[in-house]
Amino acid sequence: MSTRQHHYRFAHVVFRSIALRNAAALLAAPLDELTARTTNLWIGVGSRLPEEQRLSAEGLAMNHVPLGAGSGLLVRLPPALFPPEAHFALVLGPDVVGEPRYFVLEESVDVVTRKRATVLGAWDEETHLNLGPGPAADPDAFVSAVAARLA
Repeated sequence: MSTRQHHYRFAHVVFRSIALRNAAALLAAPLDELTARTTNLWIGVGSRLPEEQRLSAEGLAMNHVPLGAGSGLLVRLPPALFPPEAHFALVLGPDVVGEPRYFVLEESVDVVTRKRATVLGAWDEETHLNLGPGPAADPDAFVSAVAARLA
C-alpha cells in the first residue's frame, strides 16, 4: 500500500500551514476547544476526498509540552502506517525558537534492513527538511529529539 492522502494532507499540508501562520494562537488556545476544532479540521480534510479514502479521527489528541523557555503543542495523529505519514507533529512558537516551527515524526522504512523506522522532519512555509533518523514513535522521545536539535 501507499501513503494515505487523508493522513498526508492533514499533517503535511493543511495543519502545517495553519500552525506556521498561527502558532501563537494555537499555543494559547484551551486544549479542549483546540482538540474539537482540530478534529473538525481532520473531518473537513477527509470530506474533500473520496469516501473510501477518508480516515477516522480516532487517536487525534493534543497537549502542551514544556520546551526550553516556553512550550510546544504536541499533536498525536491517528496511527501512521505508511511513509511519510506522521505519528506526531510539534508546533513551536516564538517563545521557544524566535519564529514558528513545525516538526513531524514520520513513518519510514530503513533502507538497509527494510524494517519500519522513523524520520525526524521539519517544515517551513514551502520546504520539507529531512533531519535524519528519528526516535521510536513515542511522544516523549519525539519531543526530546526536537529539543536536542534546538540545543
